[in-house]
Amino acid sequence: MNKLLLEEKYILEYIRDTINDFKIQPVNVSNNKYHHNSNYKDAPLIIKYGILSLLELNRLGIKKYSKEILKLMDDTESHINGIDSVSLSIVGLPDLDMKKDEYNPFHSNEVDFTISDDIRTRRNSKHYDNEFLCYNSISVDKLKSVDIRLLNLIKSKERYTDYYSIEQIIDKYNCLGDIASQLRESNLDIPFREMSIDNLTMDIDKVSNTPKLILKK
Repeated sequence: MNKLLLEEKYILEYIRDTINDFKIQPVNVSNNKYHHNSNYKDAPLIIKYGILSLLELNRLGIKKYSKEILKLMDDTESHINGIDSVSLSIVGLPDLDMKKDEYNPFHSNEVDFTISDDIRTRRNSKHYDNEFLCYNSISVDKLKSVDIRLLNLIKSKERYTDYYSIEQIIDKYNCLGDIASQLRESNLDIPFREMSIDNLTMDIDKVSNTPKLILKK
């Protein structure tokens, strides 16, 4: 695995420039009204297995939850999707209740998977007015794109120095190669995009071959 050692003062500029170097012809996606967020480290697992319920993750041995944890997570008063369903969101709904919270899937610190329209869901507005539950795991063929907003995260770091650490940004950036490699290994023909401002579709081969960054102490 290639590694690149950089001083802190060069890290953010390097990441910005490298992501822009990944740019290819933008790919637009349709029929993808659902969103599902994950942390960067779990994104390759979703590309490999799909979006699995906690129960299915445990059954397949991908995650190991104790009976106590599963029981706790099955309390839908606090964990709305329990252990046997998947939480999704839709943006731009015309009937949102202004008194309720709306979930924003465009977090700059998480990966945003867009999902095909043709899955069965049920709206559950208990926690978020735009939240929907799918009572089955979501297979890989229902994934429509893998979107990140890492450039927005860098802007936040530059604007609010202590809000995100350099190490957090490096960790997320270093996950990009793993995500791209899994897309290639799974032969999953969906776009990998940086969506902070515009649709910056990235070259899977270039991303998967990029060296891991190490902060020079």
